[in-house]
Amino acid sequence: MQALAARPGGAPFLRITGVGSSIESVRETGRCLAELAHSLHIPFEFHPVGERLKDLKPHMFNRRVGEALAVNSVNRLLRVPSNSLGNLPAMIRDQAPIIVTLVEQEASHNGPYFLGRFLEGLHYYSAIFDSLDATFPPESAQRAKVEQYIFAPEIRNIVACEGPERTERHDRLEKWRKIIGVPLSANAVTQSKILLGCISVMGIG
Repeated sequence: MQALAARPGGAPFLRITGVGSSIESVRETGRCLAELAHSLHIPFEFHPVGERLKDLKPHMFNRRVGEALAVNSVNRLLRVPSNSLGNLPAMIRDQAPIIVTLVEQEASHNGPYFLGRFLEGLHYYSAIFDSLDATFPPESAQRAKVEQYIFAPEIRNIVACEGPERTERHDRLEKWRKIIGVPLSANAVTQSKILLGCISVMGIG
């Protein structure tokens, strides 16, 4: 939003659709975004959708003619049941977004057996806590909140829940590629080759 506000000629109209199972949480996010947009003088509208991702339908976005669509998903697809996971990316693809950004934790916490999930979780979260040690002092209040409200519920869900109750389904990159992978466009390949050629000319690599 700050980048939009800094554009020559002013910011374009921005409409964000927020999706979540708790409509009140989504609306609260919308209020915070509206305050930020107002402070940056960005014409803004927020459209809340109180649905689980697996229940999303195209009409819920209230698309408008001529509107450019960008999709941003951060740590959300992992909570979509496997039998619904193929439908959601297909529905998003049908909306023809100009860009899609997807962030998921890469780990193998979605196996059917407790022991496998426990061992994978042990290695994964050991590395996470090592990074916290390097980032926060031991008595940091911020660190305590991160551990209590983010990582503790994740770990508990991975090792103690089964069936529909287990919502932390982190998977490896290979699985995500099979479900939602797309090849590079011809234009992207051409640009990459040009950049590699420039680097070779400069004597790098």
